[in-house]
Amino acid sequence: MAAMRSPHRQARWHGLLGVVVIVALPVFSRGSGLGGFAFTMFSGSASYRLRVDTVDESGTERRVAATAIAARAGGTVGDVLAGSETWRFAPFGPLVRRHLDQVATFACATPPASRLVRLALDERPTLDATTRTTPLIQSCP
Repeated sequence: MAAMRSPHRQARWHGLLGVVVIVALPVFSRGSGLGGFAFTMFSGSASYRLRVDTVDESGTERRVAATAIAARAGGTVGDVLAGSETWRFAPFGPLVRRHLDQVATFACATPPASRLVRLALDERPTLDATTRTTPLIQSCP
């Protein structure tokens, strides 16, 4: 017969597990800048802008407005991207950063015959803060 854990020991284990899941995981997530496990919804706004360049089959580069990508994406994604070719003040910068690869997929489909897309998401928490740029280069199917 297997030895049973004492109720006190089991309660301690559950308490430790609760602290890790409820406190440590969100704190680490927020501190790392990802925020996926932290409550970040509308907890603060910042400025962001999205710069998009595509390269077609002949090697011609074109600047694509984020609003054109927003029109192709539609829905909530379109609402988040619309107007972000210039600085936009909203709580969506980290969300766009986490899904930059999906934005690139929409960017590939926006101008016809795109072979490569280059994205750069610029973010700054305040108007006079240093700009944080997240680049992404993705081949188009």
